[in-house]
Amino acid sequence: MNRPWTEFSFEEALTGIADAGFTHFGFLRQQKETLIGADTPPEQVDAVVAQVRRHGLEPAFVFSSTPMTVPEEEAVAYLRRLIDNAKRAGASFVLEMGHGRPENYEKYFSTMRKAAPYAEEQGITIALKPHGGLSTTGDDCLRAIQAVDHPAYRLCFDPGNLLHYAGQRPEVELPKLAPYTVAMCIKDQTGGIKGPVNITPGDGDVDFPAVFRILKEHGFEGRPALVETLAGKTLDEVNGEAKRAYDYLTQVISST
Repeated sequence: MNRPWTEFSFEEALTGIADAGFTHFGFLRQQKETLIGADTPPEQVDAVVAQVRRHGLEPAFVFSSTPMTVPEEEAVAYLRRLIDNAKRAGASFVLEMGHGRPENYEKYFSTMRKAAPYAEEQGITIALKPHGGLSTTGDDCLRAIQAVDHPAYRLCFDPGNLLHYAGQRPEVELPKLAPYTVAMCIKDQTGGIKGPVNITPGDGDVDFPAVFRILKEHGFEGRPALVETLAGKTLDEVNGEAKRAYDYLTQVISST
């Protein structure tokens, strides 16, 4: 993902990701700009995707933070437009960030239930990640998936966020979540609840060999499994950490 390069240009982000050896890309914001959103014009989607592919990268997902301050039918329409743009971009997943206000949880689940059949028709899966709020703990994530109860609404496992928001060991929570896991945000973390996550995978508290072993045992083939966070502040530092992450994860996966 482009998050470690968010203060740099999009071109610098793509160059760093491709030069490190990665082959897939997930759209987050770049310098506070939404690269592909629900209301991004088709020509802009095409231009951004062309830029990504010039670096030998394939789009994996676009991110979503579905608004709950609007009427439910507007939230469903928003998500349907985003699904359309994800399909146009050649991405198979919408990375859903969930929601943080308990009074809106049922509205959120209803919105997802109404949008999921359309996502399935378009060949898109909405993948919820652990992100606080309704997806804070492993059990919270499981309840959300079961509340929506549709094969086009599944989980993007984020081990760092389980540590960050809930203080839960990812490898302990994963077995019950793995049957619903269709994607992974590769994020490390240290320091307990609310501890830092801008850490290169392998340097923090996540047991990545155990995580990948459990996922493999449940049939997850690793696409997409995208690095979200790295250490480093300067462009050269971030690029170096990206290469180090690639080498570490390649070794872990090959030995799992």
